[in-house]
Order: sequence, then structure tokens, then C-alpha cells
Amino acid sequence: MSVITGIGAVAAGKLALVMWAMAVGGLAVAATLWARVAWDGIRVAARFEPAKAFLGEQVILRLTVTNDKRIPLPMVRLGIWLPTNLAPIEEPGSVAIRGYQRRLAMPGRAVAELRLPVGPQRRGEYWLERVEVDLSDPFDLVPLRRTLVPEADVLVMPEPRIPIPVEVRRRLPFGRPARASRMFEERERFAGVRPYEAGDPLNRIHWKLTGHAGGLQTKLFEPTRSADVLLALDLSVGEPFWNAIYPEIAEDTIGWASFLARQAMDQGWRVGLIANTHLTRGRGPLRVPPTSVQGNEAGLFAALARMPNEPTSDLGPVLREHGRRVSAETVVVVITPRPGARLRHEIGLLRRRGAEVIELSPLEATLSGAVS
Repeated sequence: MSVITGIGAVAAGKLALVMWAMAVGGLAVAATLWARVAWDGIRVAARFEPAKAFLGEQVILRLTVTNDKRIPLPMVRLGIWLPTNLAPIEEPGSVAIRGYQRRLAMPGRAVAELRLPVGPQRRGEYWLERVEVDLSDPFDLVPLRRTLVPEADVLVMPEPRIPIPVEVRRRLPFGRPARASRMFEERERFAGVRPYEAGDPLNRIHWKLTGHAGGLQTKLFEPTRSADVLLALDLSVGEPFWNAIYPEIAEDTIGWASFLARQAMDQGWRVGLIANTHLTRGRGPLRVPPTSVQGNEAGLFAALARMPNEPTSDLGPVLREHGRRVSAETVVVVITPRPGARLRHEIGLLRRRGAEVIELSPLEATLSGAVS
């Protein structure tokens, strides 16, 4: 348009119109060059600090914008979109965007870093939704927008919404002081064998060595002062589970389990978990075995953060299947709002086998109005 106007202005002898056509043409050329080089060397990265946090803790979203080219950026507008259940702390009243809006200018070869506080509102694993970046010239004539999705995730672990009463904590072996140190066996560290003695359980017999030695041989393990605790979570209220599904009560159960798991780990116990729900359909109930392998604690809290709050079966059959591998040295903590007949039957079987079983009910604590 500027070329055609300029030709017409020259033919008509209009100097002012010629100058206008030259100015418009210059702006068009500058805008074309700006559009070609503006995004060169631009990188946007993000991460949450810490990457794992408990519900109620403040998390910092660290956003880094890098300009590797020599050309400065006169105006950079950022729209940081947070996922659901992650709320901005400094801008709670923003209606244009669920997150943060920032504007800055960057010189050439510069790095800008933003620290944005975020408040988790619900347990779970959350990923940064997107970052909308607008690069514009000094006059804001040619804004260039791109939507980026940096890889940034945070794992929010549950916290108990209702306090655990003191009388309940005293019933736990890792919640009260022990009178004397008790020795246990580290099942993951084999120490040797000895001849069979009357009373040794059958699962301790080393059958391969027995065949070579011609007599029963019992396996030995290295001694340790830590024992196992198995947290059994019942996310339903009674039996059958489909008649009593209350997600809010299930959240209280999960919160209690998170608190007890941390308390047991602080005392040196190995903590496992079973629940009558699943993380992936078709793979059965949720299970995290108690072990001292590195990374087990992270896997346990990740399961507590990600697990659904709706049951998929009764806890009784799940406890029966897993209870066959429970030894007398394992403490089973059953967290159930209201146990059914099948669950009470399985608890009785475990106690007859010699295992210590403790029942806890967050629903009863809520109804009684107990405080810690």
C-alpha cells in the first residue's frame, strides 16, 4: 500500500504524501524484521520449589526467561496459568487469568527470574498449565504471542484435616516411649542358616539348602532395631463399599495415614501401605510394601498424594490377601471410619496369628469432637 501510495504521490507531486508513504514503508520493513528475529534465542523454563510439599505449605514457582541474542526486548508480557487447586498468593483477586500476569523489559543477553508464591489447596500431583509470552516493540505495534508449556510439576502430599487425639496416639507403638530396645530381623539382609528347631515358622525354612544338607535348615537375618508398620486404609464407610462412599471422610483417612507414616519414619520404622482403591485400573488394590530400599518413602508419599478418594472394593479381602505375608513383628494400623463384618473378621485372624493390630477411626474422632 505504501509503494502504490508513494508512486501516486510522486506522480501528483504531493511531498507530504510521499513522506507519509516512506514512513509507512519503513514501519512495515521494521515490523517484518522484528517478527523474524524477536523469538530468536528466547527460552522459558519453570520449576516448583520444593518439588514435594505437604498441604498447607507455600510453594515457590521459579520462572526463568532468557534472552540470548544481542537485540533487547522492549516489552515482555507474561501470563502464567496455574492448574486447578494451585492458587496464586499475591494475586488472589485476578479474574483475567488463573495465575500471574507480569510485564518486564529485557536487555540483550540477559536473564530474568521470577519467584511466584503458590498455595496448594488440595493434595495431588500438579503440572504448570501454560505460559503465554507476548514480545512487543517499543510502540506495541507488532505484538508476537506464543503459548509455551514448560515442564514443571509439584507433588502435594496430604495433611490431616482433623487432629489425632492424644489417646489415639498413645495406642501406637511408635507414638509412645519404649521401656527397652527390642531387636528385630532385617528380612532384606540374609545372614546364614542354622538347624531347624521346634517352633520355627515354615516360611523361615531354606528349602534348597535343606535338600542338600538332608535336614531342615532355618534362615537367619541380620538384627535391627527397626520394625515394620503396615497402614491399611479403608476409604469406604462400612460394607459393601458402594453403599457408603463419602470422599470427604476418605480425605480424613488419607490425612491420618500421612501423619502416622511420618511419625513412624521419624522413629526408624519401615512403613508400608495398602488401600481398597487403585492408581491404575486393572492392576488391583494399591500396595506399597514396607522396605528399607532407597526411594520407598518417596513412593509411599507419592501414593498418598495421588490415590483416589473413592474405594473400589472392600478392605476385608484386600487385608486377607496381604495378611498372609504379615509376620508377627509387623504392626498393622487399620484406619477405617466404620469397619464392616468382613473387615473385623480379618482383623481377628491377624491377631490370632500373633500380629499386633490397631484400629483407628477418624470418623469417631470427628463425631466426638476430640482435640489433640
